[in-house]
Amino acid sequence: MQRLIVLASVAALSATAAPALAADPAKPAANSQCFRVSQIQNHTKGDAKTLYLSVKPKKAVYRLGMSGSCLAGVNSSDPLVLETVGGTDLVCRPLDLDLKVKLGPGGLTPCIIKDITRLTPDQVAALPPKVRP
Repeated sequence: MQRLIVLASVAALSATAAPALAADPAKPAANSQCFRVSQIQNHTKGDAKTLYLSVKPKKAVYRLGMSGSCLAGVNSSDPLVLETVGGTDLVCRPLDLDLKVKLGPGGLTPCIIKDITRLTPDQVAALPPKVRP
């Protein structure tokens, strides 16, 4: 009898975990805001952990939060090296983009992107002018 109860408990747990495992983590969420690297117009540094991107055609602004202070010592005029993962230039989540900042001749500083957020028009308007891309 105990064996039957244990098997029933395992079956019930497996059934409830199956839908969570069925979700494909490689696909973006239905409500995510994606952009194409080829449509980035401009970038500015907010602080040592924040980068802002201006993306056309609708002048959308995205905030990229870094997991470390990879932007310390970087100017907004320093070039970015952006490489997408997965054979497309579509970015929907942090793992879709490999970001490095070029510092001087031959120096690349890698950044690990923690989060990507599309800002609302009010959030963009609230940014200080020097960090608004």
